Amino acid sequence: MKIFYLERYSLLILFSLLLSTQIVQAQGCSDAGVCSIGPMTHNNAMGDDVSNGEFRLKPTYSLGEKQTHIIGLQMEADYNINQAVYFQFVMPYIVSTGELGTAAGLGDITLSVSVPVFKSDKVSATLFGGAKIPLQDGNLMDNGLALPMAYQPSLGTFDALGGIAVNVNKFLFSVGYQHPLTQNSSTYVQTDPSPDAKFKTTNGYERMPDLAIRAEYKKPSADKWSWKTGLLGIYHIGEDTYINPETDERKNIENSSGLTLNITGGISRTFDKYTLGSDLGFPVMAREARPDGLTRTVALSVWIGWKF
Repeated sequence: MKIFYLERYSLLILFSLLLSTQIVQAQGCSDAGVCSIGPMTHNNAMGDDVSNGEFRLKPTYSLGEKQTHIIGLQMEADYNINQAVYFQFVMPYIVSTGELGTAAGLGDITLSVSVPVFKSDKVSATLFGGAKIPLQDGNLMDNGLALPMAYQPSLGTFDALGGIAVNVNKFLFSVGYQHPLTQNSSTYVQTDPSPDAKFKTTNGYERMPDLAIRAEYKKPSADKWSWKTGLLGIYHIGEDTYINPETDERKNIENSSGLTLNITGGISRTFDKYTLGSDLGFPVMAREARPDGLTRTVALSVWIGWKF
């Protein structure tokens, strides 16, 4: 018992130290949806407890580019059929505010289905697939002016998601792929001519796919506490493009491809059918340009879950 509490508090101290050293220099955390789908991360609804599923409410806070504050309330639901097929539904409501204005609305709905394909005493493997469905067009405005993607509650694209997760004892290794099947309607034009401008022009924006790789460790305890920590890498495959409004020419957004690497962690406590938890994530490296607006200096969430 004492050892577990020491480990738990040591983890929290470690997160605080890492955050204090990285928050000024951090370039971003891009989670376009596949990073947290179904079994891409440790999922309470896919544990050993027999239940029909779990419903969760998750308030979130993130700090984006140029001190853009992103506040959300996310509704999540998992449902399984005989612990053989798992369904997940996720829908957020997001408010973004900063120096350019405020935007609010429903975000993208994520739907997924997961199927365990192998299970032994120490190893299990799960295949999953799904879709990210836009409820906005990615072009909300403030006072008639188009806002950059950092303010948009939705990517505005319909995306296909898929991947595989392998659990080995308390370790999780997962790979997910996200491919935009449509593009959004952004008309934002950056007026700052500096190449270092944080917000990139996304007029006629076309976003490339993402490949996510996660390695995570989760440790439960006899007193119903558990904690997890891991690394999440997201590789943006290829450079995004936009249409120059002056020449009507499609151009690459330089340095928008590449890797973002995040440290993630969380802690939770179970009370019979209910679970309280908190998750934290922040980047330690990132691609230079992130026109999709998914830059996060830090992302924090708390949540309550109810198994039914």
